[in-house]
Amino acid sequence: MNEARLYILCGLPFAGKTTLALALVNRFCLMHIDIDQINTDFGVGLYGASISPEEWERTYTEAYKQLEVALDSKHSVIFEGANFTKELRDRIRAISNVRGVISRVIFVDVPVSEAQRRLLNNRIIQQRYDVRDDNFAYAVAYFESPTKDEGVIYFDQSEPLEEWILQNFNTTNL
Repeated sequence: MNEARLYILCGLPFAGKTTLALALVNRFCLMHIDIDQINTDFGVGLYGASISPEEWERTYTEAYKQLEVALDSKHSVIFEGANFTKELRDRIRAISNVRGVISRVIFVDVPVSEAQRRLLNNRIIQQRYDVRDDNFAYAVAYFESPTKDEGVIYFDQSEPLEEWILQNFNTTNL
């Protein structure tokens, strides 16, 4: 069994996935594969621009390639994206399964109303790139909560982030 681990973030846009990912990356030196960053690197989706299906395919192809390289090098990875359907999570999990890497889904669970509030607030403070209303609505409409058989860890933000990390992670399960 490969010692590396794969953590698949799952949640609505503006759920807090990036905040959690960065905390875990900084604390445990995980490799961070970020769909939004790949889009930015490719120059797509900037400033609310629409992303074509072909551009999404290119982004995910690159993300999967980065994941394969990281896991082949025995690095533990946090894979950040909405991953809002089981099919998307299964594709990521298949890459780890072939390599004998244990994967867990971290479900960053927030009510739709809170994610919407954060999206609208971001349009004022512009802390990160915007998510178009149609893309947000699509993610909400097609969101599939992860199930226990996906090895899910729940993060509902009801406790401080540092306490949650201490309760859910240690050096033996990284």
